Order: sequence, then C-alpha cells, then structure tokens
Amino acid sequence: SNRLVFSSNQNSEGISIDCGAEEDYPDGKTGITYKSDKDFISTGKNMHVAPEYQLTIPYFGDMVNTLRTFPEGKKNCYTLKPIQGKNQNYFVRAFFYYGNYDSENQTQIKFDLYIGVNYWTTVQPAKDMQWEYYINIHYSVTDTIYVCLVNTGSGVPFINALDLRFMNDSPYTSMNGSLLLEMRADLGGHKTQNSAMNRYKDDVYDRIWWADNLTDSVSISTETNIDIQGSNNPYRLPVEVLRTADQPRNGLKSLSYNRTLWYPENFTPEFLVFFHFAEIEQIAPGERREFTITSNGLNYGPFTLEYLKPLTIRSNITQVQEGQVRFSIDATLRPGRPPILNAFEIFKLWPLPDSPTNQTD
Repeated sequence: SNRLVFSSNQNSEGISIDCGAEEDYPDGKTGITYKSDKDFISTGKNMHVAPEYQLTIPYFGDMVNTLRTFPEGKKNCYTLKPIQGKNQNYFVRAFFYYGNYDSENQTQIKFDLYIGVNYWTTVQPAKDMQWEYYINIHYSVTDTIYVCLVNTGSGVPFINALDLRFMNDSPYTSMNGSLLLEMRADLGGHKTQNSAMNRYKDDVYDRIWWADNLTDSVSISTETNIDIQGSNNPYRLPVEVLRTADQPRNGLKSLSYNRTLWYPENFTPEFLVFFHFAEIEQIAPGERREFTITSNGLNYGPFTLEYLKPLTIRSNITQVQEGQVRFSIDATLRPGRPPILNAFEIFKLWPLPDSPTNQTD
C-alpha cells in the first residue's frame, strides 16, 4: 500500500520529535524514527494522555499519546538546529492533543505559539477533546529555529510532537513572511470509517492530506500511473492525490469553494491558493477540458490539461475580503468536458514584524 507507511529516510532532511517520550524510537506505524525532546529543551514535564483517550491514528503513530507540559515559566522554547543552516526554507509542524492527561477534564486551556520572536498562533487544544496541528513554512535567517509556547494565564501550555522538514528548492515559499496552512484538500481522496486524513510515503514534503469533496461535485479516479518526478511537477504531489479529482455534477460547468479565515482584529491577512490538476480521463480526439479560475476576484487562464501530466496554478497574493477565501473553476464557452480539480491548498501569509538578534552580537 502507498498509504500509512512513511519512509524513514525522510528524516535525513529533517527532525521528528515526540514531545514527552523518554527515549528515541522507530515508529512501526509511520516508519519515522522519533527523537525524544531531551536534546531540544530542558524545561517541562513528560506526561501521557489518559488511557481512555489514547489515539490509534496510524498516520501519527504513538507520538500523540505523550506530551510535555510547562507548568513553570512564561515562555518555554524548543531549540532546533537543522544541518542545512540559515537562509533556508523550512516546514515546521506542531501537534497538540490534551487527552485529559491531568484528569481535570479541562476545556478552556489556551496559550500562544511563537516561532522565534514572532507570534504564530493561539492554541486552544482542549475545547473539544480533539487533536490539532499547525503548520508554518518559515524562511529562517538564523542557524537556530526556536518554537516557543507562551503562557497567557489560561492554563498550562503543552505540546505532543514537533516536526521540522527542509524544503530545499520547494515552490512553497515567501520572502515576506511565513506561510500558515489553512486547508489542504485531496478531492475525491480515500476516506476510512475512522479518518478522512491521509499521509503518503512518496510525499517528499510529508504533507497530511484531508480527503474532501466540493459542493455539487462528483468524484472521478484512475489507477493509471502518473509521473510525479517530472520537471512539470515541482510541488511533488503524491500519486494517490493526483489519481482522484472532483468535477461538477451532471449539467453543471463550475466548481466552487468558500472558506472563512481567522485573523486578529484590525488585521487583514493576505493569502495564497495552490490549485493542483492532473487529467485522469482519456479524452477523445477533438475534445478538450478548458477552464478558467477566479479567486477572490482575480482571473487566471484559460488552461487546458494534458493526460496524466500534473499542473499546479499558484494564485497571486490577495487580501481576504470580509474574511472569505472564495474561488471557482469554470468551463470556458468552447465545447468540451467540465472542469476538474484534484487538490488544493490555502495558505495565509503571516508577517514577521520582529527581527531576531544578529547572531554575531
């Protein structure tokens, strides 16, 4: 199976930390070798989620069932020193799962997460007894990356796991701030009874994909191989993501999506959308699938897909209007097949107003 097992050699390009683990270990469910956090932080206490709240999500393995809490200190920071050094793009992912570890059945825990000296997000991990994670694609101007938990007076901060991946020459980049993931959808993707989430061993960026469907759409799929290594696929989407897609229901010529972004008061964020396509149906000679994209008022295209050839369209950086990210994919007036969409990702562009101290000071 291409699902579940994540190749262990991925760790040569990054770090996977099981916060709260007593020692390093290879995880049999994911194939990842997790490190304990003793070499990355010296404060806090190791804890375990309550037995009745233990999770068995294969894509996460065992790391969500341990955590490190920080009952003391205003700010506690993990120190990450990737071998690739400064002036590089990194993917940072932090996991949080309360799991009633303190037997208090709390629902109001809230604390802040920082990357370096800059605010990243506010974490509220106990409100629904659900796990959650946050992703930050971060261009580091220093050799050391700090991920910090800040006590805001609303409960003890904690963290279950922390991943760092080297993004190399990835097209996921912005020199004007961090990219914070809002949505990553695998349209028509595989769903199980317990989870709509997938993680694939051929995904060089170790992304977590949510199987989803757009409104008024139907799913299509193929078992045919798709070349994910070609130069026309710099986003390196897993083949399983590209093998499924949504298209409009019969008689419709458009796919649409609408999402509300969270952002602080008096701040209007900018965002990026990545639209991922691959033609997975053989189209008869003379037919074509031609479409345009409209994203918050900006128009792109027209585009025509080639059979089994990946295509990604990156939108321009756009300000959110009324908190809404909206897009539609519409067939052109020329006769042909309806539009499709295999996957998409929405990122919020997050400013980094504060600069770290010069390392030579």
